[in-house]
Amino acid sequence: MDNNKFERYIEKTLKEEEYKVDELQKEKMWQELEGQLSFEKEKKKKPHWIGLVSTAAAILILASGLLFTTPGHALVDTVKKWFEPEKQMKIPMEGSEEQETATLNDQSEKGYVIYVDEEHYKLEEHEEYDLITTKEPLPEQYPEVSMRIIHEKDQSVEETIRNLEAEYDLTFESTDYPIDAQTARTIEGHEWNSPVNRFYVISDENGGSYIFHQKYFLEASEGHGVRLSEMLKEFYIVEK
Repeated sequence: MDNNKFERYIEKTLKEEEYKVDELQKEKMWQELEGQLSFEKEKKKKPHWIGLVSTAAAILILASGLLFTTPGHALVDTVKKWFEPEKQMKIPMEGSEEQETATLNDQSEKGYVIYVDEEHYKLEEHEEYDLITTKEPLPEQYPEVSMRIIHEKDQSVEETIRNLEAEYDLTFESTDYPIDAQTARTIEGHEWNSPVNRFYVISDENGGSYIFHQKYFLEASEGHGVRLSEMLKEFYIVEK
């Protein structure tokens, strides 16, 4: 669908005064909308097309009456903010709250984008994974601080968890912080510098899975551990 046809489609939708759809129709309409915008994704490597999706989605939500519900308001607000070049993150730190500016790192060729606190961290691309690590190397006495992002394209969440449990002697459980995921943790000792390994596993929404392997040390749980998790909150799966 070209731009003119798309605009006429939106205008027609708004003019239908009694426009009502059930939940199944809403989902179908959303999928069709994304399909109509696929030409934008083919032309652009970076997800600038999401702004058009945001506007159109907000209009469709308004037309369907969903806007007047609390979830509707939240959805519109979220859609409008998708993939801005920068965004503010509030980091809970030892009873207080710090505000940091996070920068969009576009890894859409790998199926995702993530916001990184580039004042303290950087994202490195490797052949089989991406790595978020400290912007400046830590002194030698400190264990590694990082978050490895691994995409297992042909391995389901269940298979990935079985492999990790066998390799690291783990037991996974469900969590909703910092994201809805299966998670497990190991702590190698009880000293200030005892290494901590935290794993999160989620679906890639296409039959595969993502592994997030965080590494820090015990004393840094309320520092680097929290910052890594707050960045993980800003991980979004996108179509290639």
